[in-house]
Amino acid sequence: MGKSQREKGKRGERELASHLRDYGYNCRRGQQYCGRSGAADVVGLPGIHIECKRVERLNLHDAMDQAMRDANALPEEGRP
Repeated sequence: MGKSQREKGKRGERELASHLRDYGYNCRRGQQYCGRSGAADVVGLPGIHIECKRVERLNLHDAMDQAMRDANALPEEGRP
């Protein structure tokens, strides 16, 4: 993945976290703090693993598969 794609993803994650904060949820980007595999893109909603996708055409099945795969990759203490 190129730098521009990574930056696009970061912008999307920050924007989503900001929208969730506007609704009163204490959310932030997940990768900026831990960078580990399986970490959610946006964290702060207990029991919810958020994968943020900023694309023109979303493949919902692939996105859901990734979210479930990543959530299951976390050790028990990292799970909600």
